[in-house]
Amino acid sequence: MKNINYLTVLLSLFSCLVQAENETNDLAELDFDELMQIEITSVSKKSEKLSEAAAAVYVVTENEIRRSGATSIPEALRLVPGVDVAQIDPNKWAVSIRGFNGRLANKLLVLVDGRSVYTPTYSGVYWEYLDYLMADIDRIEVIRGPGATLWGMNAVNGVINIITKEAVDTQGGYLSLAAGNELRGMAEIRQGFEPSDNAQMRVYAKGRSLDESLDLSETDQDNGGDYLQTGMRLDVQHKDDQLLSFQGDLYRNDLRQQHTVPGFDPPYANNIANGDVEAKGGNLGLSWRQLQGLDSELNVKFNYDFYDHIDLKYNERRDTVNFELQHQLVPFKEHELVWGAGYRWSRSDATSSLLISIEDPVDHSDIWSAFIQDTIRFPEQKLSLTLGTKLERSSYSGTELQPNIRLSWVPDEQFTVWGAVSRAMRTPSRGESEFIVNIASAPSFALDPNNPLPTMMQVAGSEDFQSEQLDAYEFGIRWQPRAAFAVDLAAFYNDYSDVRSYEPGSASTEVINGETFLLLPMDIANNIQVYSQGLELLTTWQATSSSRYRLVYSMIDIHLQDNGSSADPTSTVASRTPEQQASLWGSFDLNRSLDLDLRLYYTGTRSWPDSTVNSYIDGDLRLAWHPLSSFELSLTGRNLLDSAKQETIADPWASPSMIERSVFVQGVLTW
Repeated sequence: MKNINYLTVLLSLFSCLVQAENETNDLAELDFDELMQIEITSVSKKSEKLSEAAAAVYVVTENEIRRSGATSIPEALRLVPGVDVAQIDPNKWAVSIRGFNGRLANKLLVLVDGRSVYTPTYSGVYWEYLDYLMADIDRIEVIRGPGATLWGMNAVNGVINIITKEAVDTQGGYLSLAAGNELRGMAEIRQGFEPSDNAQMRVYAKGRSLDESLDLSETDQDNGGDYLQTGMRLDVQHKDDQLLSFQGDLYRNDLRQQHTVPGFDPPYANNIANGDVEAKGGNLGLSWRQLQGLDSELNVKFNYDFYDHIDLKYNERRDTVNFELQHQLVPFKEHELVWGAGYRWSRSDATSSLLISIEDPVDHSDIWSAFIQDTIRFPEQKLSLTLGTKLERSSYSGTELQPNIRLSWVPDEQFTVWGAVSRAMRTPSRGESEFIVNIASAPSFALDPNNPLPTMMQVAGSEDFQSEQLDAYEFGIRWQPRAAFAVDLAAFYNDYSDVRSYEPGSASTEVINGETFLLLPMDIANNIQVYSQGLELLTTWQATSSSRYRLVYSMIDIHLQDNGSSADPTSTVASRTPEQQASLWGSFDLNRSLDLDLRLYYTGTRSWPDSTVNSYIDGDLRLAWHPLSSFELSLTGRNLLDSAKQETIADPWASPSMIERSVFVQGVLTW
């Protein structure tokens, strides 16, 4: 009944407001036809029109980020077709593309201005470390499907490239304050200025405080958090052909966490433990771009990243240095060639705990890579053929070759057909190669009436674990039959081999924390094959100059089978991704100073070997008032159709959480 009442309120509000005076054209800040002509760089590492790209790609624009009310990057990614976003608790998110979702989804490469931010410890992304000012993000380019030929290992199911604004676009001041029931408080400030005639700079700071969530019995958990991040960017233009950029960020997060952990003392049952997380880190980046005539461009990038992560599981300090060289040129008529090389070095210093055993605290890893890609155009046939490959050598997996072939046919500006065949590799992580993890315990006689010892279940990494491989086949259509209506459809078939499995090992006894346990190990191996197929649909309709509707639907069907030698009892982990998702987003400019955005979405069932998260329907709302071009006041509501719900199950240890309905008010002032 609660859901029906809130739905009635939403519909009533919508009915009243859509009859208001339509005198503004905020939605036309980016004209509908211009949306199809957005220049993107993530598909080919060079500028090209979104409408002509031979890949399933979507761009979250600056305007969409603002109108969604997103205060974090995962919230903005909920807008992208085919991207599965689930909130684990106030501090943690699960984000993936085309399956295999989890706390540290390992088949997705995430970049900030082209800088990889995945951790080699688990091949995943700590989303809570990416707490940028949303107003400083120019766009988020999302490629669904492999991008390994250009971006390298882990770009298996997709690439997310978060592109921040140049300093020249953030001149002046920006101040944002927000408060609500779940977002207890947020303050953002940024100032842009010109140190000299040919240089622009900005500095910023952002702080957030999040309330705790509920457990499955709707009791408060101790898992809120406080975030602080600051940074700067300096762009120097030398003449007309060179641009030098220097940027850096620092962050510190104090996050409260609750974990369901094994019991190392009587009665040896799993129990709830508080394990606060203290995370601090940062990055420095230097890039140089030179135009060498009309048809040639040279880019050089250097980045240094570090983080200190301290929590109940383990403590780790990681330092990473990355260098990249890229050259774009036109060597022959109708050929656009991009080639490059890179080196990535990373050092990890980790400390063991009762939960994770690490044989060697210090680990060094590196990756060497080189790629080449040629786009050949056939103007008379209106075809573009892209051939490319990447050669990459990793400390954990040896040398890998990752080719792709892409073809697009663009008979006119309203229609594009494309197809692609690609290979991508997911390199092993340090955790999969050497960590031994105690994941669950059971009292004496609980699992076996003949066993008087308490039992400990373990997952053991293996140096024999090899790269996972994907062969992907994709097909897509973009069609704009009318100036105000567009359809984007992508279909795919994925064939994964050597996917991670957990094989039962030989039982033994071991003394842990002074107590003798019967160990039931699960050894990591490559014994699972996965086949998946699906489609992703986006339709956009600019109904009037002041109203726009967007319908998104995605479907995925995943099948797993062993290679004949696996005994993995948990291989249904791939079904963490719901088979179907859908959303309807309506944006309305009600008058000169009032905007309304309503979003209704459906997420299908998620299944684990021993539990299920049910499907749900929910809705978001944002109402914004901007009486002046320099001031905006907004009210945002999330998860409005349910007081609290579980969105996903975390990886081992994190206690299950319910995500509550949230409402917050935000004020923005610019000068």
